[in-house]
Amino acid sequence: MKKKTILAMSAHPDDMELEAGGTLLKWANEGHDVYSLILTNGEYRSNNEVKFKKDEIFAEIKCSSKILGIKKTFFMDQLDTQLKCNGQIISEVDSIIDDIKPDFLISHHPFDSHQDHKAASEIMFAVSRKGKVKNILTGAPLPYRPNIFAYKPQYFVDISSTINKKLEALRCFKSQYDKYGGELWINRVKSVAIVSGWAMELEYAESFEVIRVTGEFA
Repeated sequence: MKKKTILAMSAHPDDMELEAGGTLLKWANEGHDVYSLILTNGEYRSNNEVKFKKDEIFAEIKCSSKILGIKKTFFMDQLDTQLKCNGQIISEVDSIIDDIKPDFLISHHPFDSHQDHKAASEIMFAVSRKGKVKNILTGAPLPYRPNIFAYKPQYFVDISSTINKKLEALRCFKSQYDKYGGELWINRVKSVAIVSGWAMELEYAESFEVIRVTGEFA
């Protein structure tokens, strides 16, 4: 198989680990170049007013990226919950697309209920215009995002060999791990992979809705 370049573009740190962590590591293990692009700086204030700073978030990203075989992570300095699809950010992402020339782009589903995820999806469509990126997949990390009636997965990746590393990468994000209940969070993510795998008679899988594909990873 010809070596491919994959770009996973997320609104926040940990998004792509949730949506596609097992897939990204599987493709990295197969010798493909996997890049990550995070559109916000990850700094935010939790519901109990605990502030997570950029340097703490970046350390979590570095830990996770090493586990998942990410070749390089690109960062935008947009504010959490305030991401907008506009000419400036489209130009910045365009520049990255022109530089690495991804064969596959993975990002958020257009009906995701988080406002930053929706903006990221709009950016995804803008930077892949006119066939600039041939293969585009969107994922859904949680049962309530996007709306269950909107998400229609057609593309499944067997992550049975990488599920444990995916969960290990998620544990790097201590801010999210603590926020969502520690191992309860991990077990729920694992359960989603079990359900996706069940659909295809696999032990564990990640599912994606196809925007377009040309079949390179079929």
